[in-house]
Amino acid sequence: MFAAGKRSSGSFEVDPVKTFLKRLKKRLLIFFFLLAVMHLQAQLISTKPVEIAVGPVNFNPIVVKQNKIKSIVLDMVDKPDGAIIIDRDATQGFEFDANGKIVRYYYTILARTETQEVDVPAVKHRGRIIRPASTKTILKYINDTVFANVFYDDENRVIIKRTRIGDYYDAYYYEYNEKGKIKKETHCRETNISENKNEFKLGVQTILSSETFEYEQLTPIQLKKKCINDEGREYKKAIINYDSKGNKLYENYDFIVSWMHEESDYEYNEQSYLVKKIYINNQSGEVRLESIYEYDANGSLISEKKMKGTEVLNEVSYLFDDATKLVKSQIDRDFKNASIGIIKYAYTYY
Repeated sequence: MFAAGKRSSGSFEVDPVKTFLKRLKKRLLIFFFLLAVMHLQAQLISTKPVEIAVGPVNFNPIVVKQNKIKSIVLDMVDKPDGAIIIDRDATQGFEFDANGKIVRYYYTILARTETQEVDVPAVKHRGRIIRPASTKTILKYINDTVFANVFYDDENRVIIKRTRIGDYYDAYYYEYNEKGKIKKETHCRETNISENKNEFKLGVQTILSSETFEYEQLTPIQLKKKCINDEGREYKKAIINYDSKGNKLYENYDFIVSWMHEESDYEYNEQSYLVKKIYINNQSGEVRLESIYEYDANGSLISEKKMKGTEVLNEVSYLFDDATKLVKSQIDRDFKNASIGIIKYAYTYY
């Protein structure tokens, strides 16, 4: 029999106060960890840099899954300064699987405009015509829609991204090394021989380019990356720095056979939310693009400012639904074109 409050050896007694404090400390650590995770997961729109962009907007899959979101459709209109709202029938749509990953998306691009004559009926008041019937010319916007499907492996990594524009498909295939880094990217032009155009059956595949990537861990927080073309020659090299939390801080790319150079700097707050991104390249004279992000107390993105040099290009504000706390709309102030873009979000759920 064990003596109460003693170990089996009986060599010393267990202090119940220390035991309680140890358990309390452990529970508090778990609580604050879960609180931090919940805080990090509050952000629907993700601003962190990604290796493979999936769609024109990056969504946080954890938040999508938590809210059981099946699809998001963005309806976009423009309000030029001093003019009425213009509806160009522009939309973006995203479909998600049960794990919150984008599996299909689409977006519209303006193909052309056409003028159209429409009849304007007469205006009558008490049986009298106060304005006769007439015609007016309106501008009609004709859009093309770009569709894309995304496929993942068992570790939730993108392995295929296939985009359809008209009758042709633009596809990217990705392979990974043992550390989860992209080791190969193959770009192909493909045709679909399926009679059902909503299904894909590979016909002719033409490889447009193939790149491989090699990595060297210089320090625990610094990585060297080699970009090798389909002729087996290194054409670009990079140095990438991370912080102790794994956030990307800096990436510097130099092209081997030219003077071209590009770099990106990232700054984060204490919660690891991206607060500033600076991109610089010298392809056609030095260009500096800067984005500044602000968040609310729940970690949701509330504003974004985009700048080119010292010129402010856009200011984007996000509004939220009181019940779901999800983004319901965004207002994009375009200073260069003197207009305001208004985007409304519509959700469906599992």
